[in-house]
Parts: sequence; C-alpha cells; structure tokens
Amino acid sequence: MQIDEPSDSPLPAPLWRLAFRAGFLLAAAFAVLAMLRWLFWMEQPGRWPASLSPHWWHGHEMVFGFALPVVAGFLLTAVATWTSLPGTRGWRLQLLFGLWLLARGILWLLPQWAWLAWGLETAFILLTLFELTRRVWARRQWRNMWFPGLLLGLAALNSCSYLLADNPLAATRLHYGAVWLITVFVVIIGGRVTPLFTGNRLGFRPPPAPPWLEYGSITSAILVALAVTLSPAEGHGALRALCLVTGVLHLYRLGTWRGWLALRVPLLWSMHLSYLCIPLTLFGLGLAGDDPVATKNLVHLLAVGTVGGMILAMMARVSLGHTGRPLDVPWWIGVAFALVLLAALFRALLPLLEPTLGGAAWRWSAGLWATAFSLFLLRYIPVLTSPRADGKPG
Repeated sequence: MQIDEPSDSPLPAPLWRLAFRAGFLLAAAFAVLAMLRWLFWMEQPGRWPASLSPHWWHGHEMVFGFALPVVAGFLLTAVATWTSLPGTRGWRLQLLFGLWLLARGILWLLPQWAWLAWGLETAFILLTLFELTRRVWARRQWRNMWFPGLLLGLAALNSCSYLLADNPLAATRLHYGAVWLITVFVVIIGGRVTPLFTGNRLGFRPPPAPPWLEYGSITSAILVALAVTLSPAEGHGALRALCLVTGVLHLYRLGTWRGWLALRVPLLWSMHLSYLCIPLTLFGLGLAGDDPVATKNLVHLLAVGTVGGMILAMMARVSLGHTGRPLDVPWWIGVAFALVLLAALFRALLPLLEPTLGGAAWRWSAGLWATAFSLFLLRYIPVLTSPRADGKPG
C-alpha cells in the first residue's frame, strides 16, 4: 500500500506525516519498557506502588498501553488509502499520541491519579474513532464500519477495567475480553492483508474467500470476545463448544492462504504463524474445561503469539511499504519474529507442562519479548523518523 498525499502547505517532520510512524514507534518502545518494568516487579515486588495492583497494570497496559497505538496508527494510515482522503498528520497526531503518552506517564508515576489516565485514554480512543469514522462515512465504506464499533467496545472495556480495578477476577476477565477484541482486529485486517501480501510476494493470485468464511470468521471471533467477557465462569459447555467450532473455522481459513509456501520469507511466515495461534488458543480453551490456570496460560498464547506477533510483523512490513523501501528485512528481524513466538510458547505452555517452572516461564517470556521489540527499534527508528526513501510525501 502507498499513500501520496496532496499537500498545499509545508510537510511536518517525518514522524508526524502519517499515523503509523508515531504509533508504531511509541508502541515498540513501550513494549520494551513495560516488559522490563514487569520483570523488575518480579524481582523486586516490594518496590511496586501500593496504590496500583501490578497484575492489573500488566494486564491493562499490554492492551491499552501497547496494542492501542498500533491499532490507531494502522487504521488512521490505512483509512487514507481506503478512502483516498488525506490522512491525519501534524498537530492532530501530536495531540492524539500525546493523550496516550500522558496516560502512560500517570499510571507509571502517579497511579493515585488513575482517574485522569482513564480520561486521557478515553479521549485517545474517541479521537481515533472520530478521525477514522469521518473518512469512512464520507465514502460510505460500510465494510470498514466494523472498526468504529470495535473501538467503542475497547472504550467500554477500558472504562470497566478502571471501574473494577479493585476486583481482580472481574478485571482479569475484562482484560481477557480486550485481548480477544484486539484479536478481532487481527482477524479482519490480517485476513485482508496476509493472503494479499503472500500472493504478491510469491507470484500467485489467491482466490477470493467466500463471504460465509470471512463473515463467519469475524462474527465468531466477536462472539468469543463477548462470551469471554460476560461469562460468569470458566469453560462452561457453550463457551467451550463455541471455541472449538471457531477454532476449526479459523484453521480452515488460515489453510486457504497457503502459508507453507512462505517459509523462506520472514515478513510472511511471521504473519501466518501469528494467526495460527488463534485456532491453537481456541482448541486449548475448548479442551481445558473449567481450569482457570489453564485458561490464564492459554490466553497468553493469544496475547503474545497472535497480538504481539502480528503487531510486530505488521509494523515491520507496513513501515517499509509506506516509506518507499524494499520489502526485505535483515536476518535479525526474522530472529525477532521467532523470539516473540517463542515467548508465547514459553509463557503459555511451559507452566502447563511443568507448574514448578511457572516463574521461570514468566521471566524467560518477558526477556524474549523485550529482546524482540528492541531488535525492531534498532532497525526501524531510522525508518520511522526519516522521510520516504522515494521522496514522496507520507
């Protein structure tokens, strides 16, 4: 994808020309810092501020701190392509991501003012919603009206997360629901671009997916998100059946993208394997019964493997495409993709196979995650902060 924006005024600094630049850079930096803070808590639990639960902070921040700026950055960049309307840039982006950044600082340094962080995060989501929806509505692109609804759902979950921060069980379920709602973004966006990118790179034209498969995949993922959020107990029969059926649907969908042909291309296999974590998580949840420990670990396969893995892969690919650079990465970015997927396996499966290694699994997974996003920053800070290589705006 490429955006050539008309310009009748001087361009802002490269970082503020399109939303993906600041969104991806801030998210990757926060991914490293937040995970290092989580590691610090594991080693020094007595030095955590008493006014904030570390488990609430970790669950909340890995969705609303890490994933949301990527969602905003991608959507506000993509909507310019979808609608052929100028993208959000300049002071509007500075305002948008300034809200997000202030919220992170308050939760980190002044957690007693969490109500202010909630207000800033809500404003961030609603401003993203406004910038997206006004362009989609102007072009009457109804197929993209999924996204405003999902953003409103995230705003509601975010508000409930703050409201129920003192109720660990309720807050945990809300965070599970938020992970699934971010996964719905992966289902929609990943479902559009993964087969397209694969076909373009490998020289074949994937057949169009039947509507029942596309809408069924999206709808079933939304139903799982709702069921996980609203269900009063782990693993009741209806939820387990929904997970198993949805897992079959997504595994079949993934198979139609012919990912086995992309094993030599890191920018492709990373997307396919990240998506594979969706049906694997669903099958695990469907078979786990009412075991809350298994559920907690399996949700991390989704959170780290699908959300983290697909975000890293998409940031790497989109950053190159939208800055006019060749769609190739150095070998160590492929290592970064592998480290995130390995972090997902360590965090999700090792405590289930050997419970005594639970603490070690947390630490190893956190270390692998921080290393992977550090490698991304090493390669992509110059890309995201420099003008397009082809001299075009954007």
